[in-house]
Amino acid sequence: MATARITPEAYLEALLGSERRRFPLSAGTSCQIGRGEPNTIVLTDTQVSRRHAVVQAVDGGGYSLIDLGSRNGTFVNQRRVATPVLLQPGDRVTIGSHELVFQGATAAPPAPAPSASETVVDIDQRTITVLVADIRDFTGLASRLGEARLSEIISAFMREAGAVLHDHGSWGQKYIGDAVMAIWVHPDDAPQPTELRGVFRALDALFEIAAGLQSRFTLDAPIRIGAGINTGLAAVGNMGSDAASDYTALSEAVNIAFRLESATKDLRCDLALGTRTYEVLAALDGTSESFQERTANLKGYRDPRPAYAADRASLRRFLEQAFA
Repeated sequence: MATARITPEAYLEALLGSERRRFPLSAGTSCQIGRGEPNTIVLTDTQVSRRHAVVQAVDGGGYSLIDLGSRNGTFVNQRRVATPVLLQPGDRVTIGSHELVFQGATAAPPAPAPSASETVVDIDQRTITVLVADIRDFTGLASRLGEARLSEIISAFMREAGAVLHDHGSWGQKYIGDAVMAIWVHPDDAPQPTELRGVFRALDALFEIAAGLQSRFTLDAPIRIGAGINTGLAAVGNMGSDAASDYTALSEAVNIAFRLESATKDLRCDLALGTRTYEVLAALDGTSESFQERTANLKGYRDPRPAYAADRASLRRFLEQAFA
């Protein structure tokens, strides 16, 4: 007599190669997802972090999905998650190019979705590094080039900047006029120096993109950018309304990054680092030679603050020494 096939009470289903597989979930064990061993679900994909996410049982029943500070993020039903998410039957989890479908019982029915006018706040406190880059003399460029031509140039810069930031591990990006903000979320409260490699390589690429705009658009002067980088705690996650939520970060650390970028004009440098970022880098070769301690008057702050300044040439030397 044929044996009846028993379907697991809860499981994740994924297409791996040409095989569709089910991974049972149970209380008392966790389902680790990532690239390579010893994960429960191994996803061979360069967009997947080594320890990307975990699914585990929660008190009262049901299963929670937690992103483990992955480089490219974890999405549930196309929404990026920053805090633990209670999975509902049929939820689609996207990690890199892979989609996993959750099936099983849940602890409680989901709360009614908020209306477009209701506020959505889905945040977590994490240590981040913020990069703010701003095009210099935007007003002067507008007066010389005209709105249509300037728009074409800025659009090209922002489009290529977005690709570069994504390729170097940025979790989120925001574009504010002629400025771009990108954030990197660290797995732990104390970032390792190597975690900042993508930040500085991305900035070097942004300088390269800006420098290339002059010949590309036959401009009479080069396009220059200034940048501020700062590390600290921030509230990270989806904020806004259900109709238009936005993945972002809010904190004093973010505010200081913007102020550092603005201070580069007075400091006559291309890049200014905050104290915490400099401290993370301090053990690397070339840090003290590449970044000069200065005193910056940051807008909105009564007392001057230390900043660590560098020009583009110093940044290139630092990258060659620290992250060769």
